[in-house]
Amino acid sequence: MQGLTKRELLLMGGAATLGLAGLRPALAEGQAGPRYAHAFVTVEQMKAANALIVDIRRPEEWQQTGVIDGARLVTFKDPASFLSEVGPELTDGRPLVLICRTGNRTQAAASALLGRIPNAIVSAEGGMFKLMALGYQTVRPG
Repeated sequence: MQGLTKRELLLMGGAATLGLAGLRPALAEGQAGPRYAHAFVTVEQMKAANALIVDIRRPEEWQQTGVIDGARLVTFKDPASFLSEVGPELTDGRPLVLICRTGNRTQAAASALLGRIPNAIVSAEGGMFKLMALGYQTVRPG
């Protein structure tokens, strides 16, 4: 499945939708409120959508595997503390992509964030393990 065109994005609500490939079913036309998807997306797709990529793992996990180049590193503890750290970066309406080790924590975090921000949220299915298994080269955390 290919990514959404700019025209489709505008028709579906603009800033509250994702231009990430493979998310068309999660972003059906006419759906009210924030969009959410638990789906595999490549780093290239995340960056092409100008998404805010946030690695919600713990610091020792970042050290073990490395991180996505350019990702924000914010351990998810609760929605309020998370949004106090990354909320200002979401005011432009861009999508939020959450990544963890396997995708389980991102599903819980995305559920906790729904309704608190107008941005589309993607829980990266398979997490860092899947990206690395497919050949993505991580960088050392800064």
